[in-house]
Amino acid sequence: MGRSFAVVLVLAACSKVRETPMPMRPALAAPSLRCSGSVRPGPAVIRRLTRVEYDHTVRDLLGDTTHPAREFAPEDKDRLLGFSNNAAMLGVTPLLGEQLMVSAEALAARAVENLPDLLGCDPTQDACVRAFIARFGQRAWRRPLLGTEQQDLWAQHERGGVRLVLATMLQAPEFLYRIEAGEPISSTIARLSPFELASRLSFMLWNSTPDDDLLAAAASGQLRTKEDVARQARRLLGDPRAHEMVVTFHEQWLDMGRLERLEKKTKNFPGYTRQMPALFRRETQMYVDEVVWRRGGGIEALLTSPFTFVNEKLGRLYGVEGAEGDELTKLPLDGVKRAGLLTQGSFLAAQAKFDQTSPTLRGKFVREQMLCTIPPPPPPNADIKPPEVDPKLTTRERFEDHRADVGCAKCHELMDPIGLGFENYDAVGAWRGTENGKPIDATGEIVKADVDGEFVGALALERKLAESRQVSSCYVKQWFRFAYGRNETADDACTLAALERSYVDSGASVTELIIAMTQTDAFLYRESGR
Repeated sequence: MGRSFAVVLVLAACSKVRETPMPMRPALAAPSLRCSGSVRPGPAVIRRLTRVEYDHTVRDLLGDTTHPAREFAPEDKDRLLGFSNNAAMLGVTPLLGEQLMVSAEALAARAVENLPDLLGCDPTQDACVRAFIARFGQRAWRRPLLGTEQQDLWAQHERGGVRLVLATMLQAPEFLYRIEAGEPISSTIARLSPFELASRLSFMLWNSTPDDDLLAAAASGQLRTKEDVARQARRLLGDPRAHEMVVTFHEQWLDMGRLERLEKKTKNFPGYTRQMPALFRRETQMYVDEVVWRRGGGIEALLTSPFTFVNEKLGRLYGVEGAEGDELTKLPLDGVKRAGLLTQGSFLAAQAKFDQTSPTLRGKFVREQMLCTIPPPPPPNADIKPPEVDPKLTTRERFEDHRADVGCAKCHELMDPIGLGFENYDAVGAWRGTENGKPIDATGEIVKADVDGEFVGALALERKLAESRQVSSCYVKQWFRFAYGRNETADDACTLAALERSYVDSGASVTELIIAMTQTDAFLYRESGR
């Protein structure tokens, strides 16, 4: 066991240095290089399974639903560009290495409690165990085992039975990492093998290991062409696991992890209860599922659709009539006070403070996550605390100093004018027409974007963003980062341009964008030696 643990740590060190994190910058301009002929896959890095991928994989391999990875050292704090599956951040500390070893042994112990069912044959027969090693090994390591590997695992069986075989497989680098060699087509470029493509497909669309049908396609030569890959991608999209993947993307892109730590000064917000964060999360999950899968939409529809999912408590907070009971149901919205993703509590309450709204946080989110630009950092001596709540002033009045101060203005002029457009929504997402007895002024402004200009209120902002090519381009780029588990580079300009064209040509369909992501150089190839 010690050797496997050491190899895991060595591979972790390699994976950490293969790609230097790039800062977020404005969307790539149209590439000047020619986007035909030469293959440009961008960098390829060794990727460790995330906690979600680990849990889903052992569930699909062993039927184990104990979610052991929930106890692993968290990676969510090490998100890069908003996502926790970026390969550059997925190292292995000594603590995590020990947790992986303990988990493998516990999983193996549970799995062999009913050995005949696990093996599907008589466990006292050598031929039965050898067949299991080959069959299970292919699923766990996502490729056929070499003869020497099967011999080594049989030797483990002779020392400690099937339990030791499983424990060895589940802490091997071949299980914990997505290792790709490819089939060289030049001195610098390799095309992924069918089994490597099967692994990429399943982890991109299911966050899990390939199923038997996908491995069978790889083994029979039916996963070599773009058409083969697209056919399997559409099959995988028909599985509920793909719905979960789409929700996971939007949860991370929307920074919904904040909901887990959300606290509010409840006496200031009488309609807010401790159950609200869970309701906010479920509302957005159901909304995303409806827009993407049932309506075939994308960012434009997410920003403007005039309906949501509420129960009686959430409907009361929002001022939406017609909701009854505890179950969330779909209800139409008036399209005046509320509609679209940015009028939901998962955004409004999460991007606010304990006792007040935050035009800075809300504007920063739009600037970074929807326009893919990052404001300059504050000066070293800047006071980044929000202005103190003053019962005589509105938030707009209190935040005027941000742009009056020369040291703060350069940054805050990019964020605060956007965030002030949300002032009709308090710190928990409830509608308000006044603040401290004064009428709310929800006038906002976008600058240094492709939809510059003033707007009044969140719905007007959403309409501007829905019409923005920059927002559409950013949304595609966010999917690139999530699906490929890495940052974009200059070599990816053609891939990004192709994905943007596919997204627009499909009528802004997320599902068609996902299919398109399986057809790119970045998906089908890898750079050798990187």
